[in-house]
Amino acid sequence: MRTIFSLILVSIMLWSCSKKNDVTPTPTDTTKTPPVTTIPDTTKKLTRDDSIHMVAFIIYPQKVKTTVSGKVLTLALDENLNLFVLADAYQTTYAVHLTEDFKSTRLGAFDFTTISEDGITAHNYIEGNLNNVKTKTISDTTIKGVKVKKINVRRTVTFSKEYGSNQLATDQQNLILGKTDDILTFSSYIYYQKNYPVTSAVAYLKYVK
Repeated sequence: MRTIFSLILVSIMLWSCSKKNDVTPTPTDTTKTPPVTTIPDTTKKLTRDDSIHMVAFIIYPQKVKTTVSGKVLTLALDENLNLFVLADAYQTTYAVHLTEDFKSTRLGAFDFTTISEDGITAHNYIEGNLNNVKTKTISDTTIKGVKVKKINVRRTVTFSKEYGSNQLATDQQNLILGKTDDILTFSSYIYYQKNYPVTSAVAYLKYVK
């Protein structure tokens, strides 16, 4: 399998210069599991305003803890990722949005729940507007002298499914534990008077007991 790898600095160059960057696909090295991020589609010419309002990612493999209780298989995704926005652009940002494409993974076959900071359980819904996500931290940092805002998002998404017996649930758990090629796609964009271009990144899912 081949995927696109790039450093966050490439995205900053894109933001600053509004130029197209070519990224060569690199073979996956699952022993090192490096962060994975992608450059947005630049086939359409971006304005400078667009380019400075794009989000960049650093994402490591995402851990999914699997458990069986009775006939129910539970998969708890520990979502943990970093988003980067140019500091100047962040000052003119109403909201940063984040979405996950669960349907492209084995998690897509399960219903899921999330719990808000107020203790409210939501079914098959995850908050996309990070203004409403309290389990995040925002800090100032610099990369190659460029001031950026680092947004760390960490939250648990719990997937579950009831099977006909404990054995069937356990068999499914073992099948999932043997999968090492599951990839989850994240997408993010900034809203400020309009929706700015979407950037996407992928991360491997690491299923564990």
